[in-house]
Amino acid sequence: MLEDSYEPLSIEQKWQSEWELKNQFKPVESDKQFSIVIPPPNVTGSLHMGHALEHSIIDVIVRIKRLQGFETLWVPGTDHAGIITQLLVENELSEKGLSKEDVGRENFISKVWEWKEKSGENISGQMKKLGMSCDWSRERFTMDEGLSAAVRQVFVTLYDSGFIYKGSRMVNWDTKLMSAVSDLEVNLEEQTGKLWSVKYKCGDEFITIATTRPETILADTAVAVNPDDERYKNFIGKTAIIPIVNREVPIIADEYVDKEFGSGCVKITPAHDFNDYEIGLKHDLEVISCMKLDGTMSDDDFMPENYKNLDRFEARDQIVNELSELGFLVSADDHVIQLPKGDRSKSILEPMITDQWFVKTKELADRGIAEVENENMKFIPKNWEKTYFEWMYNIQDWCISRQIWWGHQIPAWYDEDGNIYVATTESEVRAKYKLSDDLKLSQDKDVLDTWFSSALWPFSTLGWPEESTDLEKYYPTSLLVTGFDIIFFWVARMIMMGLNFNDDVPFKDILIHGLVRDSKGRKMSKSLKNTIDPLELSEKHGADALRFSLIEKAAPGQDVPFDEEWTIAAKKFGNKLWNAAKFVHLYSPEDKRTDDIKEITFPENVWITSRFDEVLAEFNELFEKYKISDAYKLIYNFVWSDLFDWYFEFSKNLIDDEKTKAETMFVLRTTFLKSIKILNPAMPHITEEIWSTFEDDLLINNTWPEVEGKELNPDANDVENLKEVISQIRNFKATYQLKNKEILKLNLSKDVSPWFTKQLENIGNIELNLNSSEDKNKKQVVFQSGNYEFYLLAEDYIDIDVEIKKLDKKIEDLSKTLAVSKSRLENEKFIKNAKEELIEKEKQNVIEVENEIELLKQTRDQFSV
Repeated sequence: MLEDSYEPLSIEQKWQSEWELKNQFKPVESDKQFSIVIPPPNVTGSLHMGHALEHSIIDVIVRIKRLQGFETLWVPGTDHAGIITQLLVENELSEKGLSKEDVGRENFISKVWEWKEKSGENISGQMKKLGMSCDWSRERFTMDEGLSAAVRQVFVTLYDSGFIYKGSRMVNWDTKLMSAVSDLEVNLEEQTGKLWSVKYKCGDEFITIATTRPETILADTAVAVNPDDERYKNFIGKTAIIPIVNREVPIIADEYVDKEFGSGCVKITPAHDFNDYEIGLKHDLEVISCMKLDGTMSDDDFMPENYKNLDRFEARDQIVNELSELGFLVSADDHVIQLPKGDRSKSILEPMITDQWFVKTKELADRGIAEVENENMKFIPKNWEKTYFEWMYNIQDWCISRQIWWGHQIPAWYDEDGNIYVATTESEVRAKYKLSDDLKLSQDKDVLDTWFSSALWPFSTLGWPEESTDLEKYYPTSLLVTGFDIIFFWVARMIMMGLNFNDDVPFKDILIHGLVRDSKGRKMSKSLKNTIDPLELSEKHGADALRFSLIEKAAPGQDVPFDEEWTIAAKKFGNKLWNAAKFVHLYSPEDKRTDDIKEITFPENVWITSRFDEVLAEFNELFEKYKISDAYKLIYNFVWSDLFDWYFEFSKNLIDDEKTKAETMFVLRTTFLKSIKILNPAMPHITEEIWSTFEDDLLINNTWPEVEGKELNPDANDVENLKEVISQIRNFKATYQLKNKEILKLNLSKDVSPWFTKQLENIGNIELNLNSSEDKNKKQVVFQSGNYEFYLLAEDYIDIDVEIKKLDKKIEDLSKTLAVSKSRLENEKFIKNAKEELIEKEKQNVIEVENEIELLKQTRDQFSV
């Protein structure tokens, strides 16, 4: 039997332990499979609201599939998060006055593993507290031995196939991390900076260029103008002198130059700008670097002594001062710039030419594009295909090397002459390339981009490169659930790698969810102090309440403007379920239970079973389209309104009658428990607890309810008319401040079925009488639905003259409001300048006010008869 009050935390702890103890999250063999891998959260992280949303969506889907009889596998795990984890451990060392160089690479890696063993299980524990039903026995980590072997194998195979190469190219360089970072890990931050105009001497004349980075002037190797710019045609082919370093450089013509920007004349610095790098290659320009990898100015011979080893931004200030002193600075104007910052370090990035490892992506991307175009993989919602295609059609080679220590060390070795040898281990290198044991080899010090190992996640977690049973059974996975913000980082790369190494897509469907924002629609951030800890919410209101509040609001692809009030409301719904279970126990006790009801015959019972069938069929249809939010809104409304508010009331009257008692007890119990089954995936703990008080088996491994599809008894349609009439009576009482328990005397013009009369009198608190000829000339209030019509004598309950005056006053006030709204919509200035949403709101207001006026007039007309 249920406890008196609903206490979420104790129930949740109980069932989390029970499920894990009985291995309820492992796949159960079936002829149909459903598999999904978790988007691996960073091992350094704590659960945030985005995780809570994503994991709740996945868990609901997994639990439904499990109940539907699928052999269901949800693989959990975490990502080693190279840069973040390294920074975290470096910070711990710095608190002790040490750097990673002080302890050495091997010891540093050991310390990172120590940290992982101590704190790395944090996020998994938090997921368990929210009831996530992953197969925890299969939990993976992107640096575990199996996945590391897969990473090495993929690298070697891609290298041997010509897809991976090492080259000297321009990359985004993080001077704080001392590493290359991906183009996708660059955040452009808009700031007001300066645009400096500087004149370069050209023979006896001067030519003016504009720059936002004057420190790079020292590395200029050309000046460029547009070939169609009449102002500079005479300068093309001549040379200019770079100030301060006095370097003579060519003046070249290139269509890249925008005639309208600045002076229409630009400096070309191939070593420190992505566009200039391409122009340098095109025109075979000299490449001179004026900056070292740590962000200080170089100490090469061409560099003036006073700038050598100076910080780049200090050098900028001094160069501007020197240009001014020399008379070369023309102007310094405020200018809005897009400042590139590292996603992890937050430091300003520098374009640098360095030796890096790259993946050739064009051929890999072409197949990934084709699979989505051919609908072998589907984005849900479909509009996210556009985002995917835009990136894939314009894909650049992927820089996969990082100059950090924590991560998968690149399986490439060098001899003393710099020759490269690639294999999974040094011993394999020697065997593969027939190298002698005494040839000295050293492994590449770089590690792979974290996203490289993540790209293998759908198949490496299933045992690849071994031909494992899991890989054969569960790959390709059925579904990926992820945020739109990592379609480039992760989704596209998993598609490319999955197709290349398994000759099949990594997942059939890709369900995209939005971001969780605050109640005002703002992105959650520490600076705004609007972040919400999902664990705190679950401890306050229960995991089930948090899960349900997220699920009910999470429409595919749309952001979720989260409000704690949703979770409070979801907890109230939990209380409602709890009390409803007590009601069912009270009116359908175990000792009176009967399961041998062959046919449902009484209208109220037929109605609720058919309504449940309708809701279940629609729920199933929505679920198949992954419209999970809509599906749970549907069941919520059914349970709260049709089942609890209406059928529970009907059932009390039916159970009081011996003729209808047994059937009603059966319908009450079965409909409630079937509803509990549908709610279970979203609210697993409370529903399991309620279920356990009715049945001996576990709900988690039960079966999904089936749509009966029986023909509807015509009398059952009359239940909707009954509900409508009762609602009208209740509204009448509320409007005229009559107590709900007050018995109203209603008249009817024709006889109605006894069951209808009984429910109407008991629930509506009314007394029915046949029509009297004396009442025809009296003012009446009519309650009508379908073919049913009842009336009462208005003067028995209200002062008609007073009510007519009130109605006239309200109609007058609303008419004024209507006139204002209509005049706005007729005002061209308002239509032209107002936001679209404001115009739509005004149009909706007109419709609502007109409807309200019409209803008030109908009521007044009734009184005026």
